[in-house]
Amino acid sequence: MSNQLVSVLIPAYNVEKYIKEAVVSIQNQTYKNLEIIVVDDGSTDDTFNIVKVLAEGDSRIKLLRNDVNSKIVKTLNKAYQISRGSYIARMDGDDISEPDRIEKKVTFLENNPSISLVGCSVNAISEDGTVLSQTVKSKNIKLLDKLKKYSTPVFHIWVARREAYEKLNGYRELSGVEDYDFLLRMSSSGLFYSNLEEYFGYNIRIDRKGNTKDLIGLKQILLHKYAYNLYLQRLKYGCDDFGGDIDDKMVVSSFSQKIYNFSRVRLIYAIDAKKEKKYLIMFINLSLSLISPHQAYYLKNKFLARIITNSFNNY
Repeated sequence: MSNQLVSVLIPAYNVEKYIKEAVVSIQNQTYKNLEIIVVDDGSTDDTFNIVKVLAEGDSRIKLLRNDVNSKIVKTLNKAYQISRGSYIARMDGDDISEPDRIEKKVTFLENNPSISLVGCSVNAISEDGTVLSQTVKSKNIKLLDKLKKYSTPVFHIWVARREAYEKLNGYRELSGVEDYDFLLRMSSSGLFYSNLEEYFGYNIRIDRKGNTKDLIGLKQILLHKYAYNLYLQRLKYGCDDFGGDIDDKMVVSSFSQKIYNFSRVRLIYAIDAKKEKKYLIMFINLSLSLISPHQAYYLKNKFLARIITNSFNNY
């Protein structure tokens, strides 16, 4: 088994209830040659002090703190810039890694030199750690290439070769889809990624209110479109026009926002009705959820991703 240093990047913001369990799940990895870089993004709770206590007992933990809340991209890049590992791993401050997660992913990369990044399938867990559902991520590289237009092909909790981060110069300022943009830039740079499909090595803690784990905000939908359009620009021109104030590119009218909010609520009702097997109510609310073109775009993408996946599985 490889013994290359792995740098684990953990951005953390106001996760005092979960941060200890998250960091300990990395400390207890079967792969021991780690540096665990935790960057507290200006938390107003006890997150920083909890990690400080853990760091006092484990020299592998490097704890930094942003003076002000700087959001995910700046926080991740701050951690990456001080990292020294041959591999870069991601971890969130409110989730849990299985003990052999890093070992399995490093072993995969060592055995597959043409692959630069590997993710895995995941469990969705409740606040108390109960497994609520599972999401499978395919290992089929051709399928992942087809899916990338519609959804992120690898969850952000990957392990990647350092060379991939160096080639892309870390994450770009697209908070909310920074991982999706990273993967698209890999694709346009000739780098490949895959997943450990049968391995559920990561546990994502989600808010189950309304069973809304698959719902995202309007800004994230717009950013998804924007990131993919940048990818198309790179394919056509060899570069893209990323830059400037991203918020200016994400402006929507108050009317569009209200319509989207209405659609989102209706989609939540539809999901709840499906769970309760009230199919007429589900159909009515699902139909009403399509009133927003942004929500319709999001649901169309999910539908097409499922159709493409099923066609590959049945081939």
